[in-house]
Amino acid sequence: MKKYLLFIIPLLSCQQTVSPSDSFNDSQDLGVIENVGQIQESSGIVASYRNKGYLWTHNDSGDRNRIFLLDANGKGTREFNLEGATNRDWEAISMVQFPEGSYIYVGEIGDNNANHEESAIYRVPEPDITATTAQYVTLKNVQKISFKYPDGPRDAECFLIDQGSKDIYIISKRDNFKRLYRLPYPQSYSSTMTAEFVQELTFSTGTATPLFITDGNVSVDNQEIIIKNYLQIFHWRRNTNESIPEALKRTPIILPYTAEPQGEGVCFSQNGAGYYTISETGPNFVPVKLYYYKRK
Repeated sequence: MKKYLLFIIPLLSCQQTVSPSDSFNDSQDLGVIENVGQIQESSGIVASYRNKGYLWTHNDSGDRNRIFLLDANGKGTREFNLEGATNRDWEAISMVQFPEGSYIYVGEIGDNNANHEESAIYRVPEPDITATTAQYVTLKNVQKISFKYPDGPRDAECFLIDQGSKDIYIISKRDNFKRLYRLPYPQSYSSTMTAEFVQELTFSTGTATPLFITDGNVSVDNQEIIIKNYLQIFHWRRNTNESIPEALKRTPIILPYTAEPQGEGVCFSQNGAGYYTISETGPNFVPVKLYYYKRK
């Protein structure tokens, strides 16, 4: 669980030409989510692949091993329990498409005090949702990717999955130069992996709380990357045959962002027409809202 945060800090700037296709409008406030009674610590969000127009989200530490389904306006109260999983500190959620279907990945990667030797990412087939789907569903066939870092425990809230290679990249949260690690595909479900350190990152540099990395997402077409801290959203369009680490070496574009009480989650829409953000509850229990930023 986290303390509520108030930030007064100058925004960083990055000089880079914005192509028309990568320009986005300011935020559209979609209002308070319907399931605000159960979703109060939303720490990650991702667009569903199988269920067009829907989003998956989850709470962080202190909650049960469950994820939630919302529509594109934040409506919906369905809950899905991940059988056999634990929620020590879930901080991020991603989607990947395989020939046999889409999979949800949930990152148990939070570690505020960096005192856990192992972290985990849970993988489960994405269900089809229909009008007759129950409000409470248990998802079976959950697989666990256990891993440790090569340089000791790390707190993280962001992982990215390359839609082509299926490699998983984890970004540390608190370091001065944030650190990028890789879990190469195929990941193990039976033994603890040691993540590979790839490189230090040169954006969101510093140890002040507003500069902590809180989430990220790779677009469905594998061409774009967004990563956020508490005050900014960074964007990269990948060049042909460019890896995620290579892209992250380049100066990002800064995208529009409306400050939230404790905004952590960010993801592209399934069709790539924009991106969403979601926040934890703020001071005085400001309820969770969903925001959308439409591509121009």
